[in-house]
Amino acid sequence: MSDGRQPSPLELEVKDFGPIAEGKIELRPLTVFVGPSNTGKSYLAILIYALHRHFSRSAWPPRYPRAYLPRQMGTSERLRRETVDALRGMAEMLARQRDTSAGGRIVLPGAMRDALVSELRRERRAVEREVQRCFGVDRRGSLVRKGRAERAQVTLRRQFPNDLSQFEYALTLGRAVSEISMTPPGQLEVPIDSEDGILTIGRLREIAQGPVEEGNIGDERRYWARRLIAELTTRVLSRLFDPLDRQAFYLPADRTGVMHAHSVVVSALVEGAAMAGLRPPARTAMLSGVMADFLEQLIELDRSPGRGRGELGARIEDSILGGAVRVDRSPTTGYPSFAYRPNGWKNDLPLMNASSMVSELAPVVLYLRHMVRQGDLLIVEEPESHLHPAMQVQFTRQLAAVVLSGVRVIVTTHSEWLLDELANIVQRSELPEARSGEPQIDRPALSPDQVGAWLFQPKSRPKGSRVSEIRLDESGVYPSGFDDVAVALHNDWAGISSRIADRA
Repeated sequence: MSDGRQPSPLELEVKDFGPIAEGKIELRPLTVFVGPSNTGKSYLAILIYALHRHFSRSAWPPRYPRAYLPRQMGTSERLRRETVDALRGMAEMLARQRDTSAGGRIVLPGAMRDALVSELRRERRAVEREVQRCFGVDRRGSLVRKGRAERAQVTLRRQFPNDLSQFEYALTLGRAVSEISMTPPGQLEVPIDSEDGILTIGRLREIAQGPVEEGNIGDERRYWARRLIAELTTRVLSRLFDPLDRQAFYLPADRTGVMHAHSVVVSALVEGAAMAGLRPPARTAMLSGVMADFLEQLIELDRSPGRGRGELGARIEDSILGGAVRVDRSPTTGYPSFAYRPNGWKNDLPLMNASSMVSELAPVVLYLRHMVRQGDLLIVEEPESHLHPAMQVQFTRQLAAVVLSGVRVIVTTHSEWLLDELANIVQRSELPEARSGEPQIDRPALSPDQVGAWLFQPKSRPKGSRVSEIRLDESGVYPSGFDDVAVALHNDWAGISSRIADRA
């Protein structure tokens, strides 16, 4: 149910984090990070992945099981006592809700709101641990920008309709201490649907209006109070931190080599990787969390029934790979192997013998087919790797099609071709056929509010990169600085040609 009162996109701001001195972005359906090497593009992408891992209700693969907030709150004796008054207040609100067949919104009672904020502030260690795991570091000070900075700041912000206050969630990672501060919205609203399991208007009224005695609620009332807290807080968290409450999948830049030798890597490294969380921590971390997750997901790739968007992977196979990628399992060990069959062939080709382009895109195809669902986030580092410029353009179009299907995408890139085609995709949204709503599979269109491109630029004082949004300029391209390289090359060529001509 929607009444049009949608909050603003979630904003992420970082200061003194890794190589980034300062930067602010919005999490949009398609988010692109571009800029020179070693400016923090991957750093920010990994941070976003870690935040998804922490705030997602069902991250895959499971890692470091944190106290599930609604369940933790539901078992809190203090909160149960406070919920008695909250339920009474909710009963009064529901009594004023005349239409029980339609959906609506309920303002979370003050006691539950305060308890939720308190619990979120106490989750410092859990979110800190997940960030460290994903980066593969054992000290939070390693994430602070080199130089005089003593702390890194990670802040999430969002503006809610009809609310003068701004929601803000800030994580400080200091060399000595860390902390979480939070400014909640003035009101925490929970959307209620007419038919949605426990959270129907009628069911809430039934739960809240039952007899409740101060300091003593029976087993049945305690059960419903806990379940009510769990349902309400889950929805509040989703509203506050959306889209971070969805699952995220990270495809690292060196995935081609991993695909070629993953069996050796898995057996030799994943088993002993401290930060992977596969066994109690050791002193030395051998893998970052994103790489360990990638390896583990490769092992379990085709064992996720009901997941995936197979048609999206098939389009990449048809339009770029010219063949099909598949997963086979050993009948004795059950261990997966990956193969590629070019169109017209009768036999498979081991993936390690296929071209680097096939190996590069195979994980994208397999993740779309087996893992990624609508609403999830797919992070792809350097999607242009090992792709001819024409294939980079085609793959950019396929990424746009993935976004149009409801999957969110983040890419880090150095590709001029990718940005130029992305500009065309956004420009295409102004054409009549795009405005008519007719699907354009081969020429997808995304509106400007669906796409965000951010430029990472190195600065010397203070040393570190600045992150700023780049928008389409008057010529219809993203001003990324690639033209400066082309101009410099042309000027160098002109000087060489002139000197050759002078000697003739």
